Amino acid sequence: MRIIPSRLSYLILHLLALCFHAQVTIQSSPNFTQHVSEQSKVTDRVSRRLIRTYQLYSRTSGKHVQVLGNKKINAMAEDGDAHAKLIVETDTFGSRVRIKGAETGYYICMNKRGKLIGKVGNNI
Repeated sequence: MRIIPSRLSYLILHLLALCFHAQVTIQSSPNFTQHVSEQSKVTDRVSRRLIRTYQLYSRTSGKHVQVLGNKKINAMAEDGDAHAKLIVETDTFGSRVRIKGAETGYYICMNKRGKLIGKVGNNI
């Protein structure tokens, strides 16, 4: 008589575990596009914007990253090149980092295919 209740409870526990596992795995993946769009609209009144000028060095090419006037971005600039001077804007408490070419004013962005391109600052 004791064997049946223990088998029954064992079966019920397995069914509950299976149901719990099914609920956990059915969750949809997060929508990162929506998250980024919502976070970019939030302004932080506490943060202080820091603006600095840098040159970003690429160890792969042995040159500096540059933002050209035709909105192209590459790592082919020599040290001190006018197009290699980049303005980096950060918020002290936020997660925003913006990088633009000092010479051209174009921000470094990424298109839908993952390629770096330059964009005008009013739609960043």
